[in-house]
Amino acid sequence: MLLASVAALMTIACGGSSSSSTAAPTNGALYTLIGDTPSCDVLSFGVFYTEMDLHKAGAASTTLLTVWPTGSAPISPVIEMSTLRDSMTIANLTTVPPGTYDQIVLKAVVNGASTFDSTQSPPVSNFAPAVSTESVTINLQPELTVTSGKVSTVQLDLNLPQSLAVDSLGALTGTVNWVFTGRPLVASATTGFGEMDNLYGFVRSVTPVTNVAGFTSAFLLQTLSQTATSSSGGGPALTVNLTSQTQLVGVPQISQLPTGSYVEVDAYINQDGNLVANGVQVEDRESVSQQLLGYMGPVLDVTKDSNGNVTQFDMLARETQPNDAVDIPVDSTITVNVSSSTTFSPYQLSSDLTNLASGNLSFDDTTLAPGQEVVVHGVFTKPTSGPISVAANSVYSRLQSVQGTFSSLVGSPGSDDKTGAFHLSPCGGILGSHPVMVVTDAQTNFVNTSGLSTLSPTTALLVRGLTFLDVAGSTVNGTPVPAGTMVLLAKEVRQF
Repeated sequence: MLLASVAALMTIACGGSSSSSTAAPTNGALYTLIGDTPSCDVLSFGVFYTEMDLHKAGAASTTLLTVWPTGSAPISPVIEMSTLRDSMTIANLTTVPPGTYDQIVLKAVVNGASTFDSTQSPPVSNFAPAVSTESVTINLQPELTVTSGKVSTVQLDLNLPQSLAVDSLGALTGTVNWVFTGRPLVASATTGFGEMDNLYGFVRSVTPVTNVAGFTSAFLLQTLSQTATSSSGGGPALTVNLTSQTQLVGVPQISQLPTGSYVEVDAYINQDGNLVANGVQVEDRESVSQQLLGYMGPVLDVTKDSNGNVTQFDMLARETQPNDAVDIPVDSTITVNVSSSTTFSPYQLSSDLTNLASGNLSFDDTTLAPGQEVVVHGVFTKPTSGPISVAANSVYSRLQSVQGTFSSLVGSPGSDDKTGAFHLSPCGGILGSHPVMVVTDAQTNFVNTSGLSTLSPTTALLVRGLTFLDVAGSTVNGTPVPAGTMVLLAKEVRQF
């Protein structure tokens, strides 16, 4: 399906103010993926990517080819980088002439940012960073080779800690000096150009049956990246292909997937450039006319009744679905009201993490806690003064990455050196109210370290998975968990 679209795009020129306006009719398709290395206590960091140019190896340094925006790829997305800790998203899909490219010139500005601030209530402060220079040159190592009629992928990673200038005391100065790295990706036979468990957006259309070999159905996903000047979703619209192995949560079959529904997608780009879903979690259907939206971001604080049930909580709404920049600006702090009819549902697209939590850990109105990443669906009310409030119909947990340092093992690791648990000291204050225990198993992916016994307290860790507050205490995967512990079920543990 994608290659058919690419074939149609092959005749469209890729041009710009600093590039040739003539494109050969034998272009190749190019995905641009963007990821992030996180910074402690930065809760949001929306980056407006205004332009990307390619430099052809051997050409004059001033000769650049504009990849986007162009007539065929006019989108200039704002991407919320704080959600891409140890993950990536699709920034753009376009076509470029075949050749070997050794540099990317990227132009970017900050659309909005916020940090955790314990002196405030709720504990968050917005700030407006000043970018020292909009343009940054990224050397590609190895070089990117685009082949006629084929699909290529380049990944760009923002190193946020190095990009944010600090003073002698380590406090942010407000200046941003872009630090990016870039590399082409090589597709594997099993996972293609890599897994993305952070795709989300709303459904624009559904194809219940497809004749494309290997796929059973498909739907068009409008990603939620915003534009800096428009209130409409500005991210690329992507065709998500389903197979007989795709896990579908929330609806019994694809033909019953309502358009306008918010969905979380775990997918990969295969060797042919098709976006293939491992799993799709269907949540609520939104209605802008009825002020019924989805709100994505971290829980900042909670209010409980005498029985320990959450009645209200504040969250940082990094994004809304669909985008509603007029009524709910990016990085708004909203107050969410919880009633007896509000439903709580955990992220269910990882069978391993679901099995680890089964019977011991729950996500509900007694276990909601600051620092958890959630999606709230409900009707908002915007008063003439004061915070925006939302009457929550439903609250869903999300995968998240927690940065910190290894403290100590909990017991002895299993014989595989992967099954077990350890204490994590988060570097960010938003999770500081509860001790954090990371639980791992044989399916946990360890990066830059072979297993539990090789974790070091001298280097930073980034753990990606699901968080649960264990209020009463229990046993998870054979490990005793004290009452009041935040349990992080690990999908991946990365040591820097």
